[in-house]
Amino acid sequence: MSPSSEDPSGRWGEAQREVEDFLLGGERTLRRGDVAERAGVGLEQTARLWSALGFPRVPDDVAAFAQADLDALALVEELLGDEALDEAEALAIARTLGQSMARLAEWQANLLRRTIADRGDVDDPDAVVDSVRTLVPLLEKLQAYTWRRHLTVTAGRMLSAIAEAEADDDGDGRTTTTTVGFADLVGFTALSRAVDADELRSLLERFESVSTDVVSRRGGRIVKTLGDEVLFVCPDVAGALGIAADLHREVPDDEGRLALRIGLAHGEVLPRYGDVYGPVVNIASRLTSHARPGTTLLDDELTAAVREQGLDVELRSVPPLNVRGYKHLKPHVVREGRTRS
Repeated sequence: MSPSSEDPSGRWGEAQREVEDFLLGGERTLRRGDVAERAGVGLEQTARLWSALGFPRVPDDVAAFAQADLDALALVEELLGDEALDEAEALAIARTLGQSMARLAEWQANLLRRTIADRGDVDDPDAVVDSVRTLVPLLEKLQAYTWRRHLTVTAGRMLSAIAEAEADDDGDGRTTTTTVGFADLVGFTALSRAVDADELRSLLERFESVSTDVVSRRGGRIVKTLGDEVLFVCPDVAGALGIAADLHREVPDDEGRLALRIGLAHGEVLPRYGDVYGPVVNIASRLTSHARPGTTLLDDELTAAVREQGLDVELRSVPPLNVRGYKHLKPHVVREGRTRS
């Protein structure tokens, strides 16, 4: 929403202000210096946090902040004061939250826009404002519920990992052992040129929705989606293989589009702000790049774990790979069936 030359009365401008005040819980009457002073936080530290959250810098003489901004800064100061985290950790949390929420907000804004258009209210500023006032609180409640449910699951994993680290003299509690997988759409660039925007959106939504369903029901977690690729983790070896098999079956549409290639690797990873890091992640990515359409490649560690557990799958060795950063990878193709060398 923005003022238009065809809007001499400023109805859209007023609607925009109403929506912004509603979302922030009040008018923006505070300057950056006011917020910093009242929260007891230095101007430079305030600027660093604001930037880490992904917001553009605001001139010092512009009243761009509301009470909600002051309350949020006070929460950060409380965390720092209680030594729950240091400034570097606070900035890292701010960056992670900012990136995640920016993507979520972009999607939700587009959802609101489509909903308003479907209702035929795009030409009525008052109706648009009413729609925002109705839909946003519902999305906010659902968002908070979903976050708590996911936190319940991850808290259980965290406590299990702590218990395992206590029982393992070599464990340091900072890394965790899991299977990492990448699933990549084959020929996505060519496909995106062959279909229109609506069909491309539909295909991507299918890929993301099916991937989310498959990974969650097999006990895994989607780490992130990168356009035509999804990164997931699964602590259970059989679950990880099941995810790969189900993705190959369920992602392609009726026309056989959206074929996948998948790479799986097993070992220790470093979890950090919802993401995972380490050689295992890199190896899974390299294997994905070299997998043939419709196949899944496993690394040595995962192949050994599959054999150790006696899982009912077929393993077939393929020629060693020399890839960037790793020489002589010895992958295996996995298929449902009997295990063999």
